[in-house]
Amino acid sequence: MKKLLILLCALLICQPVFGSVMIAEVLYDPINTENGGEAVLLYNDNVEPVDVSNWILATKASSADVVLPPDTSILAGGYLLIADSGFSLDKDDSSWPDPDYEEAMTLANTDAGVALMFENITIDAVGWGNTNEFYEGNPHPGVIEGESLRRISDTGDNSIDFVAGTPVFYDSGPDPLEIIIDVEINITNNNPEILRIEILDDDNTSADGIQIKPLADEVKTFEVMIEAFDADNSSEVETATLILDGIEFEMIKGENNDTNVFFLGNVSMNYFDEAQEYNLTAIITSGNQEFSNITSFEYTSLAALSTNTWLGSTFPPGNSSMETITIRNIGNQALLVSVKGSNLLNGNNQISLENIQVSVNNFENSFTLSENYQEVAEYLAIGENSELEITFNISTDEGLSSGSYHGQFRVKGEII
Repeated sequence: MKKLLILLCALLICQPVFGSVMIAEVLYDPINTENGGEAVLLYNDNVEPVDVSNWILATKASSADVVLPPDTSILAGGYLLIADSGFSLDKDDSSWPDPDYEEAMTLANTDAGVALMFENITIDAVGWGNTNEFYEGNPHPGVIEGESLRRISDTGDNSIDFVAGTPVFYDSGPDPLEIIIDVEINITNNNPEILRIEILDDDNTSADGIQIKPLADEVKTFEVMIEAFDADNSSEVETATLILDGIEFEMIKGENNDTNVFFLGNVSMNYFDEAQEYNLTAIITSGNQEFSNITSFEYTSLAALSTNTWLGSTFPPGNSSMETITIRNIGNQALLVSVKGSNLLNGNNQISLENIQVSVNNFENSFTLSENYQEVAEYLAIGENSELEITFNISTDEGLSSGSYHGQFRVKGEII
C-alpha cells in the first residue's frame, strides 16, 4: 500500500510538469526535400526545467519514430528543436537554428499527425488533414508546402490552437534580455475573401510552382481547394466556382468553422490545350456579391502520335494494294511527320522497298519508301482534329512466290 501511495503521489506531482511541455511548431512539408527537412519544436511553459529523456515522438510511420536521448532537458520557458537527419544541411532557410537533436523521422504531408509521449502517456498531439490519430479536439486542415503549423493557444483543439505560417523555430535556450512575442494581425473589411487557392496535384514537385502534365489522347483532371474567410459568419459564403479559359467548374462546399470555409473541385483540360502558363480564377459568392482571387500553374508540353499498328492485305502476284493509316496528334505540340520501312520478307523471297510507294493527299505527292526517315508532312497542327492520312502502295512482280511477307513501317514525329 505504501508503494502504491508513493506511486500515486509521483504521478500527481509529475502530471503538471508533463502538461507544461507542448508541441509549439511542426514543419512536415518542407520545400527543399522530403528527407531531412522536417522538424518538431517543443516548448517548456513551466518555471522549472523539465527532463525529457527517453520521451518519444509517435507518428503515422512509427509509434517510436523519435526517441530523445538520455540527459535531455528543456529549460524553463525554453525550446527543444527536434529535426530529421540532415536538417542542418537541408533546411529551407539557412538562418534557422540548428536542431538540438537530429534523428530520422517521417512526417506524412497529408492526413497525419505527431504525438509527444512519455511511456504510455500522451503529453501533446497535433494532427492535420483527415486523420484519425495523433490530434486533439479537431485536426488542423493542413498547410501548403514550406509552411509550418505554429501554436498560438492551448485550448485542446488543434484547429484553433495552430495556424499556418512561415516557420520560426526559436532558439532552444531563452535569452534573459529577449522577450519573444507571438504576433497575429488580422485585417478585414468584413467582406468575405479567398485566403488561398491550392492546386492539390503537382506533376513535378522538384520545380518551382505547380506543373500539370497532359495525358496523351485523354482529358487531364486535377483537384483544387479554396479556403475562404468571412469574419462575420463563414456560412454566408454560399458557393465557389473556378474559371479556366472561360470554362466554369463548380466546387463542393466542405469543412467550415465560424470564420473559415473550404471548397473542393476538379478542373479538366484537354491533351491538346496549349502548353503555357495559365491563370486559374476562383470566385466565391455571398448574398448578391462575388469575390475573386487568382493563382497560376504551368500546363507542360506533350508530344505524342497515335495510329493503327498493323497493316495487312491479300492479293495475287503481279498486282498492287493500297493500304492507308491515319496518324493522330494526341499531344499539344506541332510535329513534323516522317516514315521509313524495311523489305517485306518470306524466307529467301522479298518485296523490296523499291516496290512500295508512300503518299499523302491522294498521291499528289509521293516517294519510294526507304530505310531512312523521309519527311511526309511539314506540319501536323495542334488540335483534336489533327489527323494525317498516309497511304502505302505495295506492288509485286508476276513471279513472286505465294506466302506471308513480313516487315515494318515506322512513323516518327519531331517537335517543330
